[in-house]
Amino acid sequence: MQIETAQDAATLASTDLETLQVLVVDDESIICETLQLFLQHLGIRHVDTGCNGLEALDKIGQTHYDYVFVDLMMPEMNGIEVLKKIAESQRPSTVILMTGYPTMDVVIDAMHNGASDFLVKPFRFEDVKLAMERIQRLHLLMEKNWELHQELEKKKEVEELNNQLERRIRLQTILYHIVDSLSKINRSDNLYRYVITKAIESCNARKACFLIYDQENSHLLTLAQQGFEKMSPGTPAKFVRNSDGHAILEKPFIEEYFGPSGGKELSLDQTFRYNGLMATPFNIRSEPFGVLLVGGKEGEKFFDDEDEFILKFLAEKTALNIENMALYDNLKQSYIASLMTLVSAIEAKDAYTQQHSSRVTEYAVKIAQRMGCSADDLHRIETSGPLHDIGKIGINDNILNKPGRLTDEEFDRIKAHPNIGVNIVAPLGLEPEELAIIKSHHERWDGRGYPDGIAKDQIPRLARILAVADAFDAMSSNRAYRKALPFSVCLDELKKNSGSQFDPEVVKSALSILKK
Repeated sequence: MQIETAQDAATLASTDLETLQVLVVDDESIICETLQLFLQHLGIRHVDTGCNGLEALDKIGQTHYDYVFVDLMMPEMNGIEVLKKIAESQRPSTVILMTGYPTMDVVIDAMHNGASDFLVKPFRFEDVKLAMERIQRLHLLMEKNWELHQELEKKKEVEELNNQLERRIRLQTILYHIVDSLSKINRSDNLYRYVITKAIESCNARKACFLIYDQENSHLLTLAQQGFEKMSPGTPAKFVRNSDGHAILEKPFIEEYFGPSGGKELSLDQTFRYNGLMATPFNIRSEPFGVLLVGGKEGEKFFDDEDEFILKFLAEKTALNIENMALYDNLKQSYIASLMTLVSAIEAKDAYTQQHSSRVTEYAVKIAQRMGCSADDLHRIETSGPLHDIGKIGINDNILNKPGRLTDEEFDRIKAHPNIGVNIVAPLGLEPEELAIIKSHHERWDGRGYPDGIAKDQIPRLARILAVADAFDAMSSNRAYRKALPFSVCLDELKKNSGSQFDPEVVKSALSILKK
């Protein structure tokens, strides 16, 4: 892969850049201007820009462009539609799509319609240059392939070029899969399992493990593994520092799980490849975080340059994902803390409802545990439960604390608080199941609830659980319009409304918990 990258750079350098015609299309002017300046810096004189698909087609109709950089998501006409129009025009151009949300369906659709490459936002200038180098190299390969097809005596060279093209397509598919999959992972435990599974699959290996640094104790700890009978999460791997200060993994661990090392030292500071073992470091902001080890090449003895390139790419993108998740979690927790302060402020206005949200969440978690809900579902309740009434911040205090019966108009205002709550927490990027807790905790089993009037299994399960917990706490607490009901009456009300207001399964579990 290093040789091919050098060839790509030489190919672009040998191209007469001054003769190239390039068009950059994006509805964000800063991207157009920045990319235009960079391409001109490379030596490309003729760089035009457009702010939407229609303007792009107008320019393409007047000028032949060698390269067209086009954003995927634009008003009036998206990048795929522009790509199709270019293909229909029979004026061949190399099209590079730019997007912040790549999916395999979009990639496949774009490639079918003639896209040459993708740039995933935010991208670096080096990514733009590398994309052009790859395409220029690919163009040369295709031209050479055509020439060789005309010369039967060069059949072997044609076959080799085809093999290179196939390897490139396979490699590019793997890279798109990695980027696409990582964009959908938002939990660290899922991330580490994905890393080892993808490393094994992409490098045709039999086993892999991911280890994280425990600097204080001079060893690494296994977070995830596949293909090892005796290795389990938490298995330590000691390392030492050599005279140059580099971390060296001790041989007993290597030889126990990967076989003889041939006297080679496995440096944890750089990618290592020897016989049936390959390792690459994970760094976050230039600081060591962990290391990925892969072993047991299927059908072959050694890992090759392509395997190393894939592992490095996987490590780089995953490390970035880990950092982004940490930053996102910090922002999310900070925002949740701010919202919880609002919840506390709302409840503090009414002595009758203080700590209501925390009690409801506690009841809901216990009921969910009794029902056998997963750890992920318990986490979702713990996240959204305290915020289930956040929408009441948009309701007048005179209505919330009214001691008498509400008018129809006032009750309609109350019924708006689930949707208000969803709008408030939308910036958090919560999962659909978490949003459903906030939106649907006042829906009824018989379909007479609000805001959507859905019934039975149409109501998300976690919302059904919180509805019972919410109702129980409301009945067992003092309210502006009545005193707290006796405990036995609260239980009788749950039984009485099982199958009408509440999910019978949830009521059954709630009663078994509350009676204790």
